[in-house]
Formats: sequence, C-alpha cells, structure tokens
Amino acid sequence: MDSSDALQLRIRAATEKDVLLGMFFDSSIENLQRQLGPTEAETVRRDVFGSRSIVSFFRYPVADLLKLVDLGVKRNKTSARSYDDSIAEFGRAAVNYFFDSQAGKMMSFLSGDEPHRLMASSPAAYKAVSAFGERAYERVGPRSGKLICQGEFLGPAWTQGVVEQALLKAAKVHARVRVEVKNPSGSDFIVHVEW
Repeated sequence: MDSSDALQLRIRAATEKDVLLGMFFDSSIENLQRQLGPTEAETVRRDVFGSRSIVSFFRYPVADLLKLVDLGVKRNKTSARSYDDSIAEFGRAAVNYFFDSQAGKMMSFLSGDEPHRLMASSPAAYKAVSAFGERAYERVGPRSGKLICQGEFLGPAWTQGVVEQALLKAAKVHARVRVEVKNPSGSDFIVHVEW
C-alpha cells in the first residue's frame, strides 16, 4: 500500500505551499520518542529541522513531516512492523493528539458517536488543518463508507491509521479498513471502511 519510494515521490511533488499545522509534527515527534526513545527521536528531529522549533498552530511544509516520518521509520531497528504499519502508527498518534486538543474535542462533541457523521466531517477537518489535497466521504451502507482522497500527501497508510483511530476514539467502533491506491505516489486513494 505505502512504501518509502512512494513517500519520496510525495515529498518531491509537495511545494512550499503544501502545509499543515504543527500539531502533526508534535504528534509525530512524540510518536518517535515512544518508538526510538527521547535521544534518538531528538537526533531524527534535528536531522530534519536543524535548530528550528515547531509551534502547534503554525503551518509547516508537509514535505518536512514526511521526511521526519520516513527517517524515523528507517531508524527504528527494533520494530517488527512493516513500513505500512509504522506509517499508520503516525496517523493514529496524530488522531490522539488532535482529539486531545480543543479543536478535536469540539469535533468529537459535534459528531457524537455516530461513525457516518464523524467520517462525513473529516473532509472539512482536513481542510482546516492542511492546505493540500481534496477529500470526500460517501456513505455506502448503514455500517460502511468510503473516503476518497486526491493529492493527499500524507498518503494511504497514514490515512488508514487516522480513520481506524478516529472511529475507535470518537465513535467507539473497531473499523475494518481497506485502501485502494490509485497512483504510484500514493497521493490518490480510496479508503473503504466498515464497522
């Protein structure tokens, strides 16, 4: 589904205008600290950002986040996870971080515990936190739907982690997710979800 080669294609395709909130960098650095330990996570952070600091509600190039995540996954020699699973874990961490924020608490309150309502609100939520990609949600059945993503630089594995964790955390359902990738970079894909 996702690979370092596809992620590198997304890094090259992203421009300086393709940005997202610093909270995703914060959640990714916290995830690296859990996976690599604080010292190695800081080394990875410095390798990508140098001495720059990250502020949660400022916007930063998505390419920098992708470099951080890719480098972190490659430096994690202790994990038995596949590349896909490791990237999906960053998506899960982002959901946890987001839902702990005021914006996330408000989204959770507004969507309640209804999975379709949560998924239907996700395109607007993505638009609020990123300046790239188009997303649309379609209800397929009473307990299924699909999230259609185009130009989504975070990629299919990250988004799978987001969908699984968001439905678990906010709607309290365990989702079965299948991702259909539409292009070599993995920026265009459909997330099929059932619960």
